[in-house]
Amino acid sequence: MKINIWMSFALMGFFAFSACSKIDDYRGQFQGDKEISYPGILDSAKVLAGNKRVMVYGQFTSDPKIVKYQVFWNGKQNMVEKTIVRSSGVDEVKLIIDNLTEGGINFEVRTFDNKGNMSIPIYINGTVFGENYASAIVNRVFNPATTKYDATSKILTIDWQGIDPTAIYTTVEYTDVNGLPKTMQVTDPSSVLTRINDYKTGTDLYYQTTYKPQKDAIDNFTVQKKDTFKR
Repeated sequence: MKINIWMSFALMGFFAFSACSKIDDYRGQFQGDKEISYPGILDSAKVLAGNKRVMVYGQFTSDPKIVKYQVFWNGKQNMVEKTIVRSSGVDEVKLIIDNLTEGGINFEVRTFDNKGNMSIPIYINGTVFGENYASAIVNRVFNPATTKYDATSKILTIDWQGIDPTAIYTTVEYTDVNGLPKTMQVTDPSSVLTRINDYKTGTDLYYQTTYKPQKDAIDNFTVQKKDTFKR
């Protein structure tokens, strides 16, 4: 019985040694008997939305050995590679990727050092805006019944209705008392009243609203057609 037990331990040791030898052979073949070194990743990485494009943003804050990075998308069918020369401080990445399809999008980012070592991947996602979004936005609406010209003060008051908070301004075009075209921007979406003190009575106003679909988006969208307020 004791002999069988010792034989079992001996066989287990033999197989363990053989397995370790195979692993060591594999490491030697593919790693050259060197310890794997992973470069630093792109820190604070995010995707900033745009019009049929995005910006991949990030920072290199450490690892001065990084010399390039790669960005993959569309199931790794598309890739951009950029070289980078590290400074002694923080280096920013602001990579614009164009000609994208509207909708959600996912990216994989890897970095490489000066010895060809590749970092672990990081994954970031974002949104691409385009024609569907542009066709859905509308100009800000005002209340015709309470938008009035006061003949005594000679001030036209536009009474706006509420609007989506992604609207960043509304451009108003009008004719002034001298018959000249004027333009003003209503930049506060929460502002209800806009007063024009040099408006020429009886002339039409034109207005058009511009949106930023996300707070950090790189592109704005303006409603394709101006609306008219006939007087």
